[in-house]
Amino acid sequence: MDGDRAPLHELVELKKRFGALLILDEAHAVGVIGAHGGGLTAAENADADVDVQMGTLSKALGASGGYICGSRTLIEWLINRARSFIYSTAPPPAVAAAALAAVDFLSSAEGEERRLLLWDRIILMRELFGQLDVGRWTLGVGRLNVANQRSTLNAQRSSGSGSAIFPWIVGGEQAALSLAAGLQDDGFLVPAIRYPTVAKGAARLRIAVTAAHEEDQIRALCQAIGRHSL
Repeated sequence: MDGDRAPLHELVELKKRFGALLILDEAHAVGVIGAHGGGLTAAENADADVDVQMGTLSKALGASGGYICGSRTLIEWLINRARSFIYSTAPPPAVAAAALAAVDFLSSAEGEERRLLLWDRIILMRELFGQLDVGRWTLGVGRLNVANQRSTLNAQRSSGSGSAIFPWIVGGEQAALSLAAGLQDDGFLVPAIRYPTVAKGAARLRIAVTAAHEEDQIRALCQAIGRHSL
């Protein structure tokens, strides 16, 4: 929900210590984190240690549906025993083709250029949002001092540390709805996330940055957030 990054190496250590299976949800990582958007496992060279990798085709890949990667034995077992797979309708061929085309695009030089452009937008959003006094909010690593953190942000562009999701935790549900409505009046679609999706008293606005956003749009959004948070 908040774009939190799992402590993968620590989880791998626990997995090995207790002989467990490790399942990793890459929904917000594929297409964003790691070279050519390979996800968190690729970014941290942990492919051999993750038993099941799952994700969605509907976010960075721009299609619909989802996927599960694992051993041949696991996949054959799921095909034959997973009720949610057996009794669901197969995706249309066009959707499958679109997802495959998106994967091919991510693997290309143009796709990597697009991913790095996204990180330029993420860094800008982190800088501007970090300067706002908006009460309770989280960016995963806390409030940023731009003068001291610029080198860290540039390193994140290369390493993929962080997320394209920016949660603004406001607490009350009505407050979140009012802020979302105010931003929509200003031309920004920022959904209010409320109970039961999140805990009571932890309603938030969820900002998602894409490579299609222009710098001026991000600056205007942060200015609007500043006005509505007064």
